[in-house]
Amino acid sequence: MNQIDQFFENKKWALYLALLFAFGLGLAIRLYDLTDAPLDFHPTRQLHSAVMSRGMYYQNLESVPEWKRDMAVRQWKAEGLIEPPFMEWLTAETYRLTGQENLWYARVYSILFWALGGIALFLLAKELSGSAAAVVGLLYYLIIPYGAIASRSFQPDPLMTALIVWALWAMVRWHRNPTWKWVITAGLLSGLAILCKSVAVFFVGGAWVGLILSRQGLVKSLKDPKVWVLGILTVLPYGIFHIYGVYISGLLESQFKLRFFPQLWLDPVFYLRWKGLIASTVGFEWFIVALLSVFLIREKPHRGLVIGLLAGYFIYGMTLSYHISTHDYYHLPLIPVVAIGLAAGAGTLFSNLKGVKWLVYPVLVGVILFGVVTSAWDVRVQLKRVDYRSEVTFWEKLGQKIGEGASVVGLTHDYGYRLAYWGWITSTNWMTSGDFNYRALDGQEYDMVALFEEETEGKDFFVVTLLSELDSQPQLKKMLYENYPILEETDEYIIFDIRNRLEKSNP
Repeated sequence: MNQIDQFFENKKWALYLALLFAFGLGLAIRLYDLTDAPLDFHPTRQLHSAVMSRGMYYQNLESVPEWKRDMAVRQWKAEGLIEPPFMEWLTAETYRLTGQENLWYARVYSILFWALGGIALFLLAKELSGSAAAVVGLLYYLIIPYGAIASRSFQPDPLMTALIVWALWAMVRWHRNPTWKWVITAGLLSGLAILCKSVAVFFVGGAWVGLILSRQGLVKSLKDPKVWVLGILTVLPYGIFHIYGVYISGLLESQFKLRFFPQLWLDPVFYLRWKGLIASTVGFEWFIVALLSVFLIREKPHRGLVIGLLAGYFIYGMTLSYHISTHDYYHLPLIPVVAIGLAAGAGTLFSNLKGVKWLVYPVLVGVILFGVVTSAWDVRVQLKRVDYRSEVTFWEKLGQKIGEGASVVGLTHDYGYRLAYWGWITSTNWMTSGDFNYRALDGQEYDMVALFEEETEGKDFFVVTLLSELDSQPQLKKMLYENYPILEETDEYIIFDIRNRLEKSNP
């Protein structure tokens, strides 16, 4: 036990004060600007959940116009099933209990789940590296700017990440005390993490393999009934959901399309983009330090667990190569992994401060506090920089201009979700150039004229709010301007009336 751990052991109040500071500051930066519209982080994904929650809430709500209730339910039912809608259901139930539809309720739940994950992270890092090092890992987990923003979002990822950390902690407890109590606890927490979002399997599975193999080897593990029960409990919850979603309801079938692109493995740009997203989410320098610090973890099974986590992350990235190099929130579960590695490095540093004069400790604390406070301030600045409330007003007014019951094709923000949620207009989404390029990776090609005729048949309006995107699709722009009258055009949107074609004069 190093001197700082001894100090925390003798002065429990100091440890509690450090934890209070970490959680207090972590919650404060997340609760700042709480009621702003959820457009600060991947709005498409957040509004997908918002639409679902509203539909769940409105389906039995008698105090709204019937057309709104019917539309809200239709919009909800039209959303694809990606994972069990835990967050959406919880938010809808909160709407029902309070009688108010406030999107920031979901933000509070995400923040709460992330904080609970922080408790598990501290307990886990304490087991691996000691109390003082665990505080360092916790500060990283709670204060890193990307994580602070992402953990406020209305999507399952903050809950999934927290469940992964709780599962890791339970794995270590099972290793320490392999009773049936910990077999069931660790198995169920692992299963819940994967059920929350299936990509958790890479982290949970990697950790289990690393821990079990380094603990007792492959042969002994295969003969251990407790290991088999752990495996069954880990895969059973999602297995049941998968059978329901694919073979009974069929709602999950589309989620397995456009996922696997092994051709990207041969493209150097893929790895550069992957590295760039690591840098922008967890900090590439922190990632490297954490990666190297893994080998400083004292106990072999614990070291195996973290190596398995990192191996799982690598397999995850190679399997979902397109998403790992384009979607930053796919890296969110990497934050606690890096935090664990940093805690291991900090533990080694603290152990090597034996005999050092006490002046070093105030300097060390000062450096850590400076980094933490400046990072927290960066989060505050980022949240304050943009106020999205005006966006809500814009989309409400645009929906009113288009008119209730209008049939619309839209090249609009977030695949039409802003127009659907605030404008109450359900539109058929016209793909962006990026969407066409994405599908080209899967070998899909489109006849633009035929696609346009198919998508616009029987529709009233073609609405464009992504004006630069219209410029990047010259064939679409030509078809619209040459064939249809403009109902209204501003520097923010264009509404084409596609009910009747323009009459072309003979030369």
